[in-house]
Amino acid sequence: MLMNRNQSNPYRRIIIRRANEYVLFKTDDIAYFYLENKTCFMVDRIQGIKYLIPKTLRDLTMALDPADFYRINKKFLVHIESVRKFKLCVAGRMEVELYPAPKEKVFINQVRMQDFKKWVTQGSNEQAGPLFEDMLESSVWTPDY
Repeated sequence: MLMNRNQSNPYRRIIIRRANEYVLFKTDDIAYFYLENKTCFMVDRIQGIKYLIPKTLRDLTMALDPADFYRINKKFLVHIESVRKFKLCVAGRMEVELYPAPKEKVFINQVRMQDFKKWVTQGSNEQAGPLFEDMLESSVWTPDY
């Protein structure tokens, strides 16, 4: 269950029903949401426990603060605090390491890289600086494996 929201007032908590009880999560305590077999799950940042969410990633993307959450691909909507590091890999994709670590590797395609860069650098020491400009704009790139 999601709390009431409009564009200027994003959700600050999510309520999850477990059997006959309801558990409240602050959005800052959420690591990410992901799809597994067309079912949406939420992973909490503190214990790494996954919970079934009866919403779509699209609904969640629209309901949560875009400064905190970003849809990095079709399967993952991540909180900025769950991103540990990222690196360029084969075929112009970027691998993103999340905490707690999901079962599968998480990638961003080349189309989303610029938006991801803007999202991840807002509010950081790299806001006005050239964070990984060479990776994104260079015509020559060598993978590190």
